[in-house]
Amino acid sequence: MAKIPPESRTAMHKIPYMHNWIDRLPQACRDAVLRQMKPRRYAEGETIYSVGEAAEGLYLIDSGRVRISNYTQSGKEIRMAEFHDGECFGEMSLIDGLPRLNNAYASTETLLMTLNRQAFDALYDEYAEIAREFNLYFSLRLRALYASAEDATALPLKERLVRLLVRMAHSRGVETDGMRVIEEVSHETLSHMLGATRQGVSRELKALEKEGQIQIRYGKILITDIAALSSRCDTLLGSELLVSGKPDRGSCE
Repeated sequence: MAKIPPESRTAMHKIPYMHNWIDRLPQACRDAVLRQMKPRRYAEGETIYSVGEAAEGLYLIDSGRVRISNYTQSGKEIRMAEFHDGECFGEMSLIDGLPRLNNAYASTETLLMTLNRQAFDALYDEYAEIAREFNLYFSLRLRALYASAEDATALPLKERLVRLLVRMAHSRGVETDGMRVIEEVSHETLSHMLGATRQGVSRELKALEKEGQIQIRYGKILITDIAALSSRCDTLLGSELLVSGKPDRGSCE
């Protein structure tokens, strides 16, 4: 059985492969998957797939960023997730055979490695390890979904924002001068991810800045003390956090 790495800190479990099932595979199986993947470039803003479409394949981000979103009847975008280099997406419809549940767009110029349905089905039948890793992969995502749903119904905006910043800081933050820096993030992006208004998110960010928890810069947020901000999650409902971390690609054999 595949197991979650034991590392934990404060109120979270940092999972190196939470958004990449390929890197956890045994070497021979992983190589077989990668050999079948084909590169495709997308321009900034280009649609990768749309809600309701039949799934043609799944994706691994070689470089760039991809946002996953849906829209309300009034046209408001609800951003479900944003994936970065080294992360996978688009697998669910290949497993259940149902149409796409959401839209995927290239947030920047993006290079994707694609695995088409026929190749995936053949690999899935040949390598039992793929099914085992998908069990863990989707279990982690389901846990994260439950946590997000709990946050949305039980926590005020400020505390939901804290949890989101902690997740982002641990999964893709950069250590600089003793601070954790979340780059290429805007108030609008955070509002889409939280399902809140931009004005409300800006107000709570300014409150956190006034408390000395963060510093706001153009296109980035600096967390002055990540341990202190993480500790706030201990006092919140459902204190366990699952955080995606960049994997060490040399340690998965």
